[in-house]
Amino acid sequence: MLNQRMTLTYVVTYLTVGGLGLLVFPRLARDLLLSNAEYEDVGFRLAGVMMLALAYLVWNIVRYEDWKYYPASIYLRAAIVVVLTVLFVDTEDPMFLVLDAIVLLGLIPSIYVQFFQTPKT
Repeated sequence: MLNQRMTLTYVVTYLTVGGLGLLVFPRLARDLLLSNAEYEDVGFRLAGVMMLALAYLVWNIVRYEDWKYYPASIYLRAAIVVVLTVLFVDTEDPMFLVLDAIVLLGLIPSIYVQFFQTPKT
């Protein structure tokens, strides 16, 4: 359970920091994500508020130790990686590769914890 807590804490952290950045400082966030395209601020702000809402939901999974949702978090993040990769291929904006790296940095340990780590009894 400790490893599940650690991997989801990473998710809560990047969702909270990223969400606040996108909501409050959308242009700075876009620059930090290495975007080479111009986007409207309103889209980034909308993404920011959605990320904050997701951070709250994931934090509650961690807080209440409701690990039955842990596999779903892995499958959803895997789908996010696929979509971000398709968006990169479509737009050639490196921002999508940076976002891919951020998600993958937490997804790979989660996959290990869920599928390869033997439970301690």
